[in-house]
Amino acid sequence: MRFFGIGFLVLLFLEIMSIVWVADFIGGTATLGLMILSFIGGMLMLRHTGLSGVFLAGAAIRSGEQISMYEMLWPIRYAVAALLFMSPGFVSLLIGLILLLPFKGKPIATMQQQTFGGSRDENPFTRQRTRSNDNDDIIEGEYTVTTPSEKDKQNYIEHKPD
Repeated sequence: MRFFGIGFLVLLFLEIMSIVWVADFIGGTATLGLMILSFIGGMLMLRHTGLSGVFLAGAAIRSGEQISMYEMLWPIRYAVAALLFMSPGFVSLLIGLILLLPFKGKPIATMQQQTFGGSRDENPFTRQRTRSNDNDDIIEGEYTVTTPSEKDKQNYIEHKPD
């Protein structure tokens, strides 16, 4: 926990220094404009994620394809990048841009095989289908038809609201 505080102070110092270096290189007005654009971009990104980011992660899991943990955490990466864009400074902007890069990692199914000893061809996120794909619109189930007795019909008629 002590290192977190030291890291935060170092990041704060680097942010201030990056603003000074960029202002020295391209000018103060352009630096202020870039920081305002970065803030607006981060705000729009955060507004865009919302609850749809959680649904995106769920859809990635249910798709049945082998996805990496890094790809599954995309909504979280996106939101953290948006927050970093909103903070003043160019080091956080650089970290946010790195978070938005489309990295590929080791597929989750492969990681679980090593942990739980599953087979190589087995994907834990796929649904097992026993029927062919042309019958996808059929819902299988059971039902029972019950006919009311004469006594039930009489009770219904007597207690029927007018």
